[in-house]
Amino acid sequence: MNSFEKFHPVLTAHYTLDWLTQTPVKQVDDLFNSPYFTTVSAERLPNEIFDTIKGVNRIMRKVMNGSQLTWGITNSNTMVFKGIITVSGFNANQQTGILDFTFVKQEDQGLSEVIQRVVEFVKDHFSFTHLAVNIDTPVKAIEDILSENHFKTTDQRHFKLTLPPAD
Repeated sequence: MNSFEKFHPVLTAHYTLDWLTQTPVKQVDDLFNSPYFTTVSAERLPNEIFDTIKGVNRIMRKVMNGSQLTWGITNSNTMVFKGIITVSGFNANQQTGILDFTFVKQEDQGLSEVIQRVVEFVKDHFSFTHLAVNIDTPVKAIEDILSENHFKTTDQRHFKLTLPPAD
């Protein structure tokens, strides 16, 4: 079993990625009541505050059990919560990691910065040969962000990044 305890916080130039329990529940709840981008399998938390608390606890159990890494994304300068990003696929011998996210729509360039950092993090810490992102419906802004980060697609819904072999 993986121990992910040491994998927080993770920093980018403008964002802090930390456990969801470090973000006020009200901010997590507010994310789902504003326009956001999300992937097919990203955890969608309900918009009732008590259900959001249960959802955050469920996610953190998965992190502590080593089955997924999930971080809340906060703007480091304003301390405003911007989204959630998850890496999963840690089952035995799985070669493809899955990247899921939910992120505020108006700040899609911030999502690019976060994805770039998470890809680097995955390359540094895990032995995946690929990272995959699956979106529900094609969204030009998401396609552009994934393309900027070297993900390839054939159908505008499934994206894959080949990771270099570990040194």
